[in-house]
Amino acid sequence: MGLWAPHRFVQGMAEERWSCGVGAEGAKMMSLYSPSRPIWSTFNQAPVLMLGEFQAYKIILVSDSEFADFTAVEVGIDSCWMGSLNCPLYVFSSAVVDAIATESVLFIRQNQLVYYFTGNYSVLSSHVPGSGVWTRVLNNICVSRLNPVHFPHNGSEYVIALGEGVHAGEFFLGTIRDVSKKPFGKILLPLSFSPLSVSCTILWAVYIAEEDMIVLLVKAKKKSFPHLSFADTGKGFVMLLGLEEYTDSPLIPRGLSYNPFSTIFYIWGNLLPHFAHLPGMILTHSFSYISRPFAWANSIWFSVEGSSVVSRLYPSKAWDTYLSLQLMRGSKDFSLNETFVSLFFNKEGLQQLVYITHGQEEGKLIKRNFPLHYILSYQHLIVNQYHSFVHPCSFSVMRFEDLPAPQRFTRMEHYCTEPPDVMDSTGFHNNVSLAVYQGLIFHLLWLHTDYSRPYADPVHDPTWRWWKNRKQYAEYFFYVASNGNASGGVYVNMESYLKIYDLQPNNQLPSKIYLDKNNVYSFSVFLSIRSTKESKENSLDFVWLTIVLAHPKFVVSHLHRHYLVGRGSVLYTVSTRAVSMYFPTSCLSGYAMVPVFIGCPPGKRLAFDITRTLKYTAKQNKRYFDCIHKNPELPCFFFNDVFYPFFLIQDMVTGDSGPFMGSYMLRIIGGGPYSEKRIRYYSQSEILDYNTDNGRRAPPGPMPTLTASFPSCRWVCEENSPCYDVVPLELTAPDYFFLVEVSNRAVDESTYCDYDLEFVIHIHGLRLSPSRAIISMAILTGIVVLYILHQVLGPTIWACFTRLLQRFEEAVGVRTGELLPPAPRLPSWEHSDDLTTPRPLLHC
Repeated sequence: MGLWAPHRFVQGMAEERWSCGVGAEGAKMMSLYSPSRPIWSTFNQAPVLMLGEFQAYKIILVSDSEFADFTAVEVGIDSCWMGSLNCPLYVFSSAVVDAIATESVLFIRQNQLVYYFTGNYSVLSSHVPGSGVWTRVLNNICVSRLNPVHFPHNGSEYVIALGEGVHAGEFFLGTIRDVSKKPFGKILLPLSFSPLSVSCTILWAVYIAEEDMIVLLVKAKKKSFPHLSFADTGKGFVMLLGLEEYTDSPLIPRGLSYNPFSTIFYIWGNLLPHFAHLPGMILTHSFSYISRPFAWANSIWFSVEGSSVVSRLYPSKAWDTYLSLQLMRGSKDFSLNETFVSLFFNKEGLQQLVYITHGQEEGKLIKRNFPLHYILSYQHLIVNQYHSFVHPCSFSVMRFEDLPAPQRFTRMEHYCTEPPDVMDSTGFHNNVSLAVYQGLIFHLLWLHTDYSRPYADPVHDPTWRWWKNRKQYAEYFFYVASNGNASGGVYVNMESYLKIYDLQPNNQLPSKIYLDKNNVYSFSVFLSIRSTKESKENSLDFVWLTIVLAHPKFVVSHLHRHYLVGRGSVLYTVSTRAVSMYFPTSCLSGYAMVPVFIGCPPGKRLAFDITRTLKYTAKQNKRYFDCIHKNPELPCFFFNDVFYPFFLIQDMVTGDSGPFMGSYMLRIIGGGPYSEKRIRYYSQSEILDYNTDNGRRAPPGPMPTLTASFPSCRWVCEENSPCYDVVPLELTAPDYFFLVEVSNRAVDESTYCDYDLEFVIHIHGLRLSPSRAIISMAILTGIVVLYILHQVLGPTIWACFTRLLQRFEEAVGVRTGELLPPAPRLPSWEHSDDLTTPRPLLHC
């Protein structure tokens, strides 16, 4: 089994994609009497959803579109019977149960066997390929159940396996961080603490990652009362006696659920108590799983958090009314012959999976939006049909005003990407224009993901470098296109591909907000009654706004009420800093919930402000020496000058850019001489030696802390440092490239962001070592002295040498003449100057 695009979770073994109908085989798998089952996944992380528990079939339904369509996959696993004295198996089934989807791993259980499947994503930083087959894990463990952990924490996801048989009372926490390792690496904690013996059975387990605490629902075989146990450092337990006097039904807890946004804990079964605060409601039905709204026995129940009222939505009289109206409209998504399969939430609200048949047609599995507000309204009308009708809400208008620009808090980046203009007279796009548009979108996405420059651009917009060299020709391209002569019949307007920074809130609360340290999210809420004339039923005294905070110890919130009597309204100004908040009033329409994430807002980055650094360094040192071979992308700094680094905080979402005013640590983590290609990363011991005084090893945190108000450094290349005694390759001083890391972690209290930046600094003018400098100086001095002697005394020395040479030659010539024999005397006529005198041819 492989993966399908775009998430590549099913590829190769996906035998049939069912968009709507499930076919003849699907009819055998599902029927109108099939029980409902949960869909478990990691919240906002899992790219696919899985649905299992098809009796007698090793099949799961996998969907990457939240069941708008899905794929039926027969999993290739061995159906081993593990029943034994150590691992009793009372009923054998081929069904795949406990299907859990995380971001990169799928988990399933069949009988007591657990399998996982690793996904293959090009966008994830996984260093291992995707699985080819399902891999069995916990081979020697008898597993009774898998429990999901719905919320990730610090980049990790979790799955819990409960043991039975000889492993009863033990549970295993699987951590999914690096999928190259087995998910279940070790037994986290056997259940063996003092209040319970090894004969206890674990019914359910919940892992609260934020508090690193595990809560267990356990039951002793020799005792009739279940326990709620806390498996953390401060071990403790709560005994559930079930001695409520307002019911005769026995207490049967089946599972646990925890909402980290509201910090409300639930125990569900045939009860739904809010942990430690409100009394439980003993019900005659039993929950099969909890999904808020809650489902059991193919029914759906609803309750508002903090309320003790639980009402059944499906089936109910209100549902029958709504169903009749939909059948009258002829809707194909509703039928009298249908069964409830599962329930889950998405961005559109509560979604219901239903197996539905129309007459003799084949059944189909569909997803439909569950009409929660309609059902609640119909219930209200049915309950109050014999009473005088009153408005369910104490106000008629609720309006949000003075909301800040959404991008600063939602951290969502937006781009404008209009399709290119087509020169064809019809105006219709063709394959060429569509290919151009697709290429432009792909390149824009590539620029967005690849924009991680350590040096700050003048405009920190990913599209700036795309068009900066073509902007001057924009009018020419427009002129050519206006005359119908554009290349390829397509005209691309550069202004149509840009980043948007000025979105308006439109008086709507965002789906979520991010707050950094000391940031405040403020807005106003305008509430109006039905008329300006107040009465007993129409009064501003009944209109109130309440803020409920999930974690009050981490929240600072202010709420101010202003009366607008002449307008029959009240105006609330709200400012808050919280992990989660919502605003409940007397009816559903007055309820809003906004998760608030406190920490580092996504989209902020630290960048090296090279422009300001160059200007300030040159100003303070009253000089600036650039390299002989200049590189605009990597300017030089002189070794002997004081270095004044400055940094920018660039907000890639809002476009804001400003100086970083906090504290930070700057350290050298690598370097190399001559060129960037020779840079290497230093070891941890080298980093500690090179960034402390004289190589002293200080306590943790030895690096010097700099502040934005006084950022000054000096380059020091002493003995045993990598930049010490670099041999020049030319007659100029050698260069060195330092790899610098800047981090504000644990030293900056002005923000929750832990910035970490690596960049290269080019330093020229390195000093030579003393010994090499002396030798070089001696050689240079000798050369200079010889040159001076050559220029000053050269002519005199040359003249003396020439005279000496002449004298030597004369002396040699005189000595040679003395050694030769005297020449014979000739007749006088041979010394005659008369050339016409005849000479004898032969002399005797």
